[in-house]
Amino acid sequence: MLSLTGLPPESIEGTVSDHVFRYGWRMERNPMNLDYKVLTMAINITVVTLYDDRQEIDRAISESTSSAMTRFTPASKDAIQRLKKVRFNHLDHDDRCKCMICLEEFSIGVETMRMPCGHLYHGECIVKWLETSHVCPLCRYEMPCD
Repeated sequence: MLSLTGLPPESIEGTVSDHVFRYGWRMERNPMNLDYKVLTMAINITVVTLYDDRQEIDRAISESTSSAMTRFTPASKDAIQRLKKVRFNHLDHDDRCKCMICLEEFSIGVETMRMPCGHLYHGECIVKWLETSHVCPLCRYEMPCD
């Protein structure tokens, strides 16, 4: 904690020894200690070296995002164009009532696109997704790549 003061180490040492000296002087002057020739004072000094791991964290994030980005392979344009357009009907799709990319609920009658795995998405959402990654966002079904 003393290093957080911004003081140079020599100044910190002087400050600590000044406090120890003043405390010893108060002990000596205390009327309860007048009969003692030797006063015992225990001083515990704990040195804690703070480890700044921000650079390591930044490096790890950078490495993981750069390697993750290189693993993304877009689906082929032909595979994207072959996706079936389907009008959403709540009765046909049970509890799957929203696009799991943008998280907006489907309106009855809205045009969606169906992946070969059966999952439905808004057309613009799934096209944008597949232009970056060739896998279904929900089940990881792999679409053909170029």
